[in-house]
Amino acid sequence: MKQKTTINFLTMLFLAAFFAGCGNKSDKAKEATDPTETTKAVVNKPAVFASNVKLICKELGEDSLSIPHFDVLLSADGKETKIKRINGCGDIARTEYKTYEIPDSAIAACGGWYAGAGDYYYVVMQNGKAVVFEGWQDESQKEKGYHWRQITLK
Repeated sequence: MKQKTTINFLTMLFLAAFFAGCGNKSDKAKEATDPTETTKAVVNKPAVFASNVKLICKELGEDSLSIPHFDVLLSADGKETKIKRINGCGDIARTEYKTYEIPDSAIAACGGWYAGAGDYYYVVMQNGKAVVFEGWQDESQKEKGYHWRQITLK
């Protein structure tokens, strides 16, 4: 009888340790992807600054010829600066950066195609400052690529 009690006790101890170690997987997955948790861990100022940098496509509507208009804005630490007015604009997903020849280091990207041509923008951090690049494509261009160049904002 004593041997059976010992076996039951060891079995219960093993099961308790096993289930205690499992935890709730959905909570662990949430913790791993919760952006507020990641942000709390970031302490260096360039990363915090970079998280406050984004490109905005501000829709302005259509003109009398039904041509759409958008202002592309750089938002950095709460200040918005107009980059340019274009005719097609939307966010470019990080998964599409390679297609648009945008470097992995880009914080944000946007742009769009309208009536045979496209205007595109991305922003990177260089020496603690947001630096914007502008690119374009045209349906009649002979060369490949997006003609990326760094631009200066006023």
